[in-house]
Amino acid sequence: MNMESGHNSQYLKDILIMAIAIGIISGIGAIIFHEMLDIFMKYFLEMPAGYYVPKPSGWHLPPPPKRPWMIPIITTLGGLLTGFIVFKFAPEAKGHGTDAAIAAFHRHAGKVRTRIPLIKMIASSITIGSGGSAGREGPMAQISAGFGSLFARLMKWGTYYRRLVLAVGVGSGIGTIFKAPLGGALFGAEVLYHRDYEVEAIIPALMASVIGYGIFCIYSGWNHVFALPQVSFHYPPELLCYAVLGVVCGLVGILYVKIFYSMERLFNKLRLLPHFKPAIGGLAVGIIGMIFPQVLEMGYGWIVGLAHNEIPVMHWNGKWIYPKTWIELVICLFVLATLKIVVTAFTISSGGSGGVFAPGLVIGAFTGAAVGNIFINLFPELISNREEFIASAIVIGMMALFGGISKAPVATLIMVSEMTGEYEMMAPAALAIAISYILTGKISIYAEQVPSRVYSPAHIKEYSIDILETLLVSEVMDREVEYVLPDMTVREAMDRILKAKHRGLPVIKDGKLVGFVAFEDILQIPEGMRKKIKVKDIMKKKVIRAYPDETLASVLRKLVRYNIGQMPVVDPNEKDRVIGIISRENIVKAHDKVLSQLKEGTS
Repeated sequence: MNMESGHNSQYLKDILIMAIAIGIISGIGAIIFHEMLDIFMKYFLEMPAGYYVPKPSGWHLPPPPKRPWMIPIITTLGGLLTGFIVFKFAPEAKGHGTDAAIAAFHRHAGKVRTRIPLIKMIASSITIGSGGSAGREGPMAQISAGFGSLFARLMKWGTYYRRLVLAVGVGSGIGTIFKAPLGGALFGAEVLYHRDYEVEAIIPALMASVIGYGIFCIYSGWNHVFALPQVSFHYPPELLCYAVLGVVCGLVGILYVKIFYSMERLFNKLRLLPHFKPAIGGLAVGIIGMIFPQVLEMGYGWIVGLAHNEIPVMHWNGKWIYPKTWIELVICLFVLATLKIVVTAFTISSGGSGGVFAPGLVIGAFTGAAVGNIFINLFPELISNREEFIASAIVIGMMALFGGISKAPVATLIMVSEMTGEYEMMAPAALAIAISYILTGKISIYAEQVPSRVYSPAHIKEYSIDILETLLVSEVMDREVEYVLPDMTVREAMDRILKAKHRGLPVIKDGKLVGFVAFEDILQIPEGMRKKIKVKDIMKKKVIRAYPDETLASVLRKLVRYNIGQMPVVDPNEKDRVIGIISRENIVKAHDKVLSQLKEGTS
C-alpha cells in the first residue's frame, strides 16, 4: 500500500513539473514566435510591397498593395530562405509541423532533435511573414513538443514520459498561441488518432495550456483571437442550413486534403534539390497573391471582414474589386476558398514551413459565407436574422471543415468557440462537424495519424493482444460466396468445397441459408455412398452465423466454442442472406498483418 502510494505521489510530482515547465515554455515561445511573425511581415510584405495585412482583432479594410509586382519576388525569396534553412539544418522542420510531432509520438519514442524548435520557429516566421499561406498551430505544436522532448531528456525520463511530454507540448503550444487553453489541450490528445484519445495527456495538457495562455495573454491581451459580431442560435429551422453546410464543408475538406497531398507528391517527383522547391511554391503563391491578396499569409483578418460583410474578391489596377450580385459573390467566395487550398498546397507541400489549421479555418469561413448567402437569397424563410446568420455560417464553416479533416472534432469545436467567443453556436456547430466528420471518413489532413491506440506503435506492447477487438468481420471476410444446394450429392459438395479452398460451405435454397456442410462431415460418409447421399441429409441445420459489424475477437470465440473452422456471414437485417465467409485463416492473416505493421512502425 505504501509502495503504491509512493508511486502515485511521484507520478503526480512528475506531472506537475511537466505541466509547469511546458506551460512556461509554450507561453514564452508563443510571445517570441508572435514577435518574429510581426517583424518578418513588416519587412517582407508591408515595406517592400506596401501591403498591410488586416488584423483579426478589429476590422479595418486595408488599402490594396501599393507594389503588387513585388509580391511574387517576396514569396519566392521567402521560399528560398526557408528551403535553405530547413534542408540545410533540419529537414524535419519542413511541412506543417503537427504531423512531425505525431510521428515522433508514434514512431520515434517521443524524441525530437534539439535544434528543431529553433529552426521551425525561424523557418515558419519567414514562410508566413513573406506571404506564404500557412498557420501558426503546426509550428507552435512542433516548437513546444520539441522543447518538451528536450526537457524530458534533461529530466532523464523514459519513453512513456517522453511521449506524454510531447503530446502535452502539442496541446499546450496550440492552446497558448490561439488563446484556447481547453480546446488546445484536447487537440493534443485527440489529434494523434482518427477515433481515439491519448487520455493520459489531457490533465497535464490542461494545466500547461492554462499556464501558457496566462503568460501569452499578459503580453498580447485577454481578448479573443477573432473580433466577430455577436451571434446566437434560437431558430430551429436554421439547423437544416447548418446540416447542408456540414455536407459542403466535408466535400471542400476532402478537396483540401486531396490537393494538398497531390501537390506534395508532385514536388517529391520534381528532380531538383529540395532547397529550391519552396521557392517554386512561393513563386506560384506570389503570382496568385498579386490579384488575390486575401489568400496570402494566415488570412485571419479576412475572416473578420467576411463576418462584417465587407470583403473584396480581388485586386486590380490599384483598386479592390467587389461583386455586383449575390450570385457573383457566392461564386467568388468559392473561388477564393479553392485558391486558398491551392496556395496552401504550394506553400507547405513544396517544403515550406507552416501549419494547416489557419488555412483550414479561412477555407471554412469562405465556404460558410458562400453557403450562408445561398440560403439567405434562396430560402429566406429558414433564416431568422440575415446579418447574424452570415456570421454564424462563417463560424460554423470554420469548425465543420477543419473538424472533419483533422479528425479532432471535439477539440476543434471547443477551440474555435474559444477563439471567437461564440459559445452559443456550439449546438448547431456540433451537428455540422459531425456530418463533415462522417462524410470525410478516413481522409485526414494529418497523414501520420493512426486509427486508435491499438494501432499506435507507442502502445503495441499494451494492446497487441487486443488487435482482434478492433478489426471487423466486414474488413477481412471473403465476399465471393461459394455455396452448395441441398439436393446436390455429397460428392458434388465435396468438389465444390475443395475448389473454394474452404473447410465447409453454406447450404442455400431459394436464396436463403438453410444449413452448413463441413468437409469433416463429408469424410465420414463412405466413398462409395457419396454419389447417392444428398447434402440435405448430412448438413447441419443449426448454423452458427457471423455478422459484418462483429469483431474478429467475437467470431474467434464462436469458432473455438463450437469447434468449427469457418462460418457464413449474414446480413444483419436478413439473417438468412449470406454475404460472405469468415474462417480461422482469415482471422490469423488479419492479426499477423496488423501486428507486422505495428512492429515496422517501431523499428
